[in-house]
Amino acid sequence: MKKKYFLTFFFVCIATTSFSSEKENKKIRQNEELVNNFFETINAKDIGTFASLFTEECTYEEVCRGRFYRGREAVANYIKATIDGIPDSKFEIVTVVVNENHATVEWIWTGTNSVGWPKMNLPATGKPMNLKGISMMDIENGKIKSNRDYWDWNSFLKGIGINPESKSQG
Repeated sequence: MKKKYFLTFFFVCIATTSFSSEKENKKIRQNEELVNNFFETINAKDIGTFASLFTEECTYEEVCRGRFYRGREAVANYIKATIDGIPDSKFEIVTVVVNENHATVEWIWTGTNSVGWPKMNLPATGKPMNLKGISMMDIENGKIKSNRDYWDWNSFLKGIGINPESKSQG
């Protein structure tokens, strides 16, 4: 009799673990797809679809400059302004690490500084750029709740052909 209860308990434990693993794996696959969509929509300059990947009350932080954006519209405006300065912007995913609630993505941003950012006093230089960075995402119910981008400001300035010594963090 003890053997029968043990076997029943054993199979219930295995079934529960298997079900949990399948559910977790599905969520991980969905989060991987979310990360891919994040970069595909930026590369396609599809700002509307990009914004739809975020929760309504999302946050987006550009850590190197201390800039912080709250809400889909603010995030969409930030990304649009960023890629407007380098219209041929492309982001390449190097490494992705995803779990049920978080994603870490190493990326390379390439493009030519053909427009610049006049509002930031960063002129067009015609220089090609190659910048490495990392995005850390918190994911909730299939949407990005928060994103933090880490990259080096001086490497960015050098990459777009501007001497970092002549520019403050402004």
